[in-house]
Amino acid sequence: METLKTDRRVSAFKTTDAYAVEAYRVASALPPSAGAGLAEEIRRAAVAAGGAVVAASAYSDGGDEERTLLRRARRALFESRYYLHLARRFGWLDARRYRVLTLRQDAAVRELDSVIGDPRPGQGRGPGDDSFV
Repeated sequence: METLKTDRRVSAFKTTDAYAVEAYRVASALPPSAGAGLAEEIRRAAVAAGGAVVAASAYSDGGDEERTLLRRARRALFESRYYLHLARRFGWLDARRYRVLTLRQDAAVRELDSVIGDPRPGQGRGPGDDSFV
């Protein structure tokens, strides 16, 4: 059973890291007209998500500190999604790249939810989702 918990944590790291790397790349490739501020916020939030997952690994599995950091990572993922949504709305990010990033982000959120044990997995949908109003 301990292996399953460890595997979930590794999977949460891998999916969050994959999202952070791709979001960082996309932000770095935004056209100069996009404004440095939005690109910087995308990078900051994506890196914050990955950093919080790594920081959580320093604490005991299932402990309050770990859960706090994993929830922080989850919040950073949703924050970065809004910035991506803005880039999409301004025409600086094409629909295909936006969709790829949101799929990666959804996977990372699912993995974090499985580690956190959130009783409401999937809550907190982001911009561009049918449930986001």
